[in-house]
Amino acid sequence: MLKKLALINETILDCLNEKDDIKIVKTFTETGIKILGANFGFVWLKQLNNDKWTLVYKTRNLPFHPHKPRLTGINYKVMTTGKIRYIKKFKNTPSDSNAGKHIKSFMIIPISYKEKTYGTVVICFKKPESFSREKKVLSTFLGNGIAQVMTVHRSHERAEKLKEAHILLNQEKLKTEFIANTTHELRTPLAVIRGTVDMVFLENKINNKTFVENTLKNINKEVAHLSGILANLALLTSESGRTKNRIDYKPVNISKLIGELARRLRNVSREKDISIQTKIPRNIILAGDENYLTKLFSNLIRNAITYGRHKGWVKISMLVKKNTAEIIVSDNGIGIDKKDLPHIFDRFYRGDKAHSSDGKRTGLGLAIAKWVTDIHGGKISVSSSIGKGSTFTVILPIKNSRK
Repeated sequence: MLKKLALINETILDCLNEKDDIKIVKTFTETGIKILGANFGFVWLKQLNNDKWTLVYKTRNLPFHPHKPRLTGINYKVMTTGKIRYIKKFKNTPSDSNAGKHIKSFMIIPISYKEKTYGTVVICFKKPESFSREKKVLSTFLGNGIAQVMTVHRSHERAEKLKEAHILLNQEKLKTEFIANTTHELRTPLAVIRGTVDMVFLENKINNKTFVENTLKNINKEVAHLSGILANLALLTSESGRTKNRIDYKPVNISKLIGELARRLRNVSREKDISIQTKIPRNIILAGDENYLTKLFSNLIRNAITYGRHKGWVKISMLVKKNTAEIIVSDNGIGIDKKDLPHIFDRFYRGDKAHSSDGKRTGLGLAIAKWVTDIHGGKISVSSSIGKGSTFTVILPIKNSRK
């Protein structure tokens, strides 16, 4: 009997990582038939969220179709009492169809653990069975083993569903916040445009050429801002796989690209007297889309300037390793709150820092930076401390199989 008990224990261990109810009961039923010297069997289970009975498994050689458990039947009594029923002499009745022609004895083993009952396993014998003490002990261990594994499985299943529901709720919350923030961002330039146009009519200076030119320039500036917001939204809401296929991978001199960006953005940094320092090796070439890579590093450098301190610095460096280029953009600005760090690249997340911007930042820059990095097969990370500044690191493959 010890070898048979060891076989039940092995079955328990084998099924602990199984996620399919049917595979679990199939394995245990076949093990039970083997160690009990039975001929065939079948399993009824209750559904996870209701009391509906389902015939989830029957052995291939089962010569009849089991009838659904009845309220007055033995199956329900076994479920209620939680005790195994041993039927030594089976008397066929009209409701049992032709089962009596094929089985003479059977046992009904409850699948129950503490207060949880999942169903029953019916083990059938072609010949009359007296059910020795050994078989009763084995059947008890078999039922307990199935119940323990089912408890682990269904507890895990419930936990996964709760986790999934929590993720979905959190995503909906972030989407709602994102829509509210984006609506605010869109409303601001539209209000400026409308106010500017209203002012033209109120001032009655349509014939003043200089005034009209300045007004049109202001409107054009706000329209460009709106276009930028909409372009960013289009990127972040597109299907990444489809967009990736449209990307034009060509050799890009990443050294030249970042160097030119740094020179252009020095005009922006002068407003806060921020110095931009670069340490970039020459002529590093990688395969990528120049427009998207420009957007990636422009966002990182602009962020460093926007959230940098007055008379501070922004440092841009590059380390070239075997097959990668590691670009580092750091500043000594206000830094990022620790609670925001895990989320700043999320598509629908805006931390407190984003709300403290100058009104011209949409809060989409870092999500776009990650998106561009991902489609180029790279990685982006950040480290930061409040009041000390932030460091963003982008690792891009130098060799790329895409042509």
